[in-house]
Formats: sequence, C-alpha cells, structure tokens
Amino acid sequence: PPRSTLFPYTTLFRSPQSPPSLQPVNMFLLLLLPCLSLASAPLPDNMLGTFQLETSEGFTNYMYEVGVDWFTRKIACSLYPTATNELVDGQIKISTSSTFKSGETMFKLGEPFTETTADGREVTTTATREGNTLVKNQVCVDTSSSCLSTIESREFQEDGLKMTLVHTIPGHPDIRSVRVYKKIA
Repeated sequence: PPRSTLFPYTTLFRSPQSPPSLQPVNMFLLLLLPCLSLASAPLPDNMLGTFQLETSEGFTNYMYEVGVDWFTRKIACSLYPTATNELVDGQIKISTSSTFKSGETMFKLGEPFTETTADGREVTTTATREGNTLVKNQVCVDTSSSCLSTIESREFQEDGLKMTLVHTIPGHPDIRSVRVYKKIA
C-alpha cells in the first residue's frame, strides 16, 4: 500500500523540507515531547519550597500509636517546624527542621528505599506522586516488633501556598494526623 495510507495523519506534520520518509518520525517526536517533559521533573513547582507548620490536629494520638514517649510527644507538639522540598541531582529531598530535631531524606519516585522515620522506626519507603499529592508508603522492616507501617501524604494547593501533611496508619482509620503548612520561601 502507498505510504499515505499507512500513516494518513503524517501529512499534517510535513514541512516542505522534510522528505516523506521522515513524516512518521516527526509524528513520533511530537507525541514523545510531552512525556519527556514529565520525566524530567518529578515534582512540579507548586510542590517545591519551604513550608512552616501553621496548624496540627491528631498528631499526639498518631505519635502515641507509633510508640513515641510522653515527653517527646509534648515537645514535638509545641514546635512549629519547617519542611523544605527540593530537587537535587534528579532526586527529591525533604528536609525537616525544628529547634528539637532535624532530618532529611532523599529518594526517587517509585524506587523503594530504607528510611529511619523521625520517631525512630526502620522502614522501607516507596514514594509516588498522585496529582498534587506526594505519598510515602512506609512499611516496617522488622515485622516481629511492635513497629507499625504508616502512610505520609503531602497534598499541595495548585498555587503552592499550602501543604497539608496527613499521617495515617493502615488498619487504624481512627488515627489520623493532619498538619497544615504555609509556604514561606
């Protein structure tokens, strides 16, 4: 069959300088370009920056369930930490800082990594992005202990001015921490 019946839409992309044999290649490149731009940025701009805690609900109960002692819970609930999300060498870096404790983690979306949570649990974490939400699924490494697996979800407003960090424990729907951060930089 003639080439035009194999690739009937390629004539839309023909430039006067392109030989007919390159028409399918031109179409392929046009279809590929949007995919390349998504692959180069694991997080959009509205998810990047420095955020400061504004409000917190249910954090004490969440920390109690994961085994944080009374004294540490009291200190943690009195602080207003900052969280900085940035891209470093193709990885996502989340840094959390307060006058009591600071930490950071670096990872790639979809690739499991070992993490020590702020409360001291050893977990295997896999992070995914679902629209404007960054989800970290944290599964305990030591299943014989009282360690609980958890989910951290960071949901960002379209304008990037607010981030809502939600901590949940699979199998414990009554335990839920919601911490709202405002963008400061």
